[in-house]
Amino acid sequence: MRRLVVCLVGLALSAPFVSGASAENWQPVPGDPSFRYDSDFMKVDEQSGMVVLRYASGGKAAPYATWAASKSPIMMFAVDCAADGVIDLGLDYKGDGKLPKNWRAGQKDTGIGAIVGPAGKMACEKKDSLPKAAQ
Repeated sequence: MRRLVVCLVGLALSAPFVSGASAENWQPVPGDPSFRYDSDFMKVDEQSGMVVLRYASGGKAAPYATWAASKSPIMMFAVDCAADGVIDLGLDYKGDGKLPKNWRAGQKDTGIGAIVGPAGKMACEKKDSLPKAAQ
C-alpha cells in the first residue's frame, strides 16, 4: 500500500509535463495584454534548466476548452534564458499541454524577445521562483 501511495504522489507531481496541465490559470502577459499565459503550466525543466511555457492570443481567464472556436491555439515554447534561446514546441490545439517527444533536442533559435516577445521576458524574470518539473 505504501508503495502505491508513493507512486501516485510521484505521478501527481509530474502530471503537468506528462499528461498536460492539470489546471489552467490564464493570466495577461505583462506588456502584451492581448496574450495570456498559463501560469499553472509554466515550470523549469529540471534536466535542461529551460522554462517551459504556453500562451495564446485572445484568451480569457478560463480553461482553454471553454474558449470560443475563434480563439488561437496555444503556442508552446522552451525558453533558455541564459543562452537567449528558444525551442518552438509547436501548437497545442487541444489545450492538453503535451510536450513533443525529445523536445529538448529541438532546434534552438536565438532571440527570446523576437520569438516569444514579452511572454519570454516574463518567463525569464520568474524563472527563479517557478516550480521545477521533470519530463
